[in-house]
Amino acid sequence: MGILLHEPSDRDFDKAFDIFDRVTEKAGIGTHCLTLGVRSEDGVTTAAFPFTQDEEGMAASLRAMHEFTGLLAIAVSGVHPSGMAMRTLGTPETACVWRFTEGDPLPCTKAEAFDAYATHPYTGEPLLPPGH
Repeated sequence: MGILLHEPSDRDFDKAFDIFDRVTEKAGIGTHCLTLGVRSEDGVTTAAFPFTQDEEGMAASLRAMHEFTGLLAIAVSGVHPSGMAMRTLGTPETACVWRFTEGDPLPCTKAEAFDAYATHPYTGEPLLPPGH
């Protein structure tokens, strides 16, 4: 049957594109990956948007961008608990994490990011890294 998610409005899409533009622009030159998770009663839907930016502009998959911004429109609707992370590869590797509260992305502290990505959302037990 699949995971049922709220149908975003045109306003949700406008807000999603605005957030997407601001986050990717602020990412700067380098190799990055945005990851978004939207939770419903049926499970979690995720989307990833890997991209590279240089002085010439952004290099990325148009399909991945459409999938990501579509899910981002659902996240900004405020109906589902959602979170977004951006990792930047390099030395040092960096990460920024946001949670959506009433449809607005709010930066997470390091402790909140750890809780969101390293603990089971229902049991609170630590999650093992993939492959362990």
